[in-house]
Amino acid sequence: MKKRIAAGGLALVGSISIPALAAEPLASDSPWLTGDWSGKRNELSEQGFTFGLFYVNELATNVRGGYDQKTALETSDQTTALFNYDLSKKLGVDGEFSLVVTNRNNHELLTNTRVNDPRTGSLPNLSQEVWGFGSVTRLTRLTYQQNFFDKQLSLRVGKMTPTEEFFPSTCEFQSLVNCGTVPGISNIWYGWPISTWAATTTWHMTPDWYVKFGVYQQNPQTTTNDRAISLSDRGTEGQIYPVLLGWRPYWGERKLAGNYFIGAYYSNVDAPDVAAGAAGGMEASNPSAGFKTRHGKRAAWAFFEQQLTGPGGDSKQGLRAFVNAEINDKETSVLHYGYGAGLYYNGLFDNRPDDMLGFASTAIKINKDWTRNRDLTNQLAGVDDYDDPRYLPLGDTEVSTELFYRYQATRWLYLQPNIQYYHAPGGVDKVPDATVLGLRFNISF
Repeated sequence: MKKRIAAGGLALVGSISIPALAAEPLASDSPWLTGDWSGKRNELSEQGFTFGLFYVNELATNVRGGYDQKTALETSDQTTALFNYDLSKKLGVDGEFSLVVTNRNNHELLTNTRVNDPRTGSLPNLSQEVWGFGSVTRLTRLTYQQNFFDKQLSLRVGKMTPTEEFFPSTCEFQSLVNCGTVPGISNIWYGWPISTWAATTTWHMTPDWYVKFGVYQQNPQTTTNDRAISLSDRGTEGQIYPVLLGWRPYWGERKLAGNYFIGAYYSNVDAPDVAAGAAGGMEASNPSAGFKTRHGKRAAWAFFEQQLTGPGGDSKQGLRAFVNAEINDKETSVLHYGYGAGLYYNGLFDNRPDDMLGFASTAIKINKDWTRNRDLTNQLAGVDDYDDPRYLPLGDTEVSTELFYRYQATRWLYLQPNIQYYHAPGGVDKVPDATVLGLRFNISF
């Protein structure tokens, strides 16, 4: 699944400035655990080379409610290696080559083992957002970006995830849907760490406004472990065509930053209807004929984030708020729509300026047509008891909430305990509301 970028410390790459003086290994004021390699990082940066190595681990345990109330402790982790080469530093070409490789160790997902009713199938309400797509090393990015007209226009080609280009925000929460109701709640939008062949172009119409277009290969084979490093496009079923309109204003005398965007995509790939049968009527009335085939899938989304207090400019100190929403076409998507909102506060305590407090709550709505078809299946089977193993649970709305506090122990290490609460897990009101305790920690090497 995923998601927004879900890259753990990868988001730090853009915010780390290379210090003029070498940083010693394990120094608390160094951005990296390994330091500046006796000044070598600074030298390489001046020549256009940037390196990053990040590790994130997410633990989760159920303390109350859920489908299976036996307590379990589950963990999942990810290591991300990044290499960028800025050609403008030495070659005078306004372009950049970027390579990202990720390794995930997906042990067990608490959502699957304890929180959700397994009969509901796979849903994106992950208690550990870094989980998904197997325990394997993947090529997550291999791109070249060329800029034109003093960066007013850019063209990017290669293997990449659509989320990093078309949902440009940062994931801070451990629970996936609270990272934002991204297009990743659609089963054809492969988020991090899955990459597909793609091309995107961005036009900055003004310093604040931009528009972005893209075309992405739609290839389900890229999600398999044996294609994790492959450059092959074998298995392509069609394309996804996303578009995004973005606005990044600065408000008032303090120039408080905002990040606003709306997007949509169309896919030309055939997809099964969630309820209609190939022989007419509901699929449940003639399951041997299968589901009706629909041509294409569609989705739209919006994200509005604004810094409300603080020194202004690009600083994230102070209070920041966001709202977001996403809707899928009703014919082919089990999850019809989602919406959520949240707050961040950086530097809540004067003596802890780099710590962060976060709170968010998100609702996801199960498609009514999908639910009706399952209800008819139950009726035709003569099953009406939820506790009957043959019963297909009926979905409605789940609300997921998370509160976290990030303790920035050093510039290269943070610990982020959190509490998650799920109302009607998986959208099934028969499942008791669940409380989950989590811990996320991140190391930048």
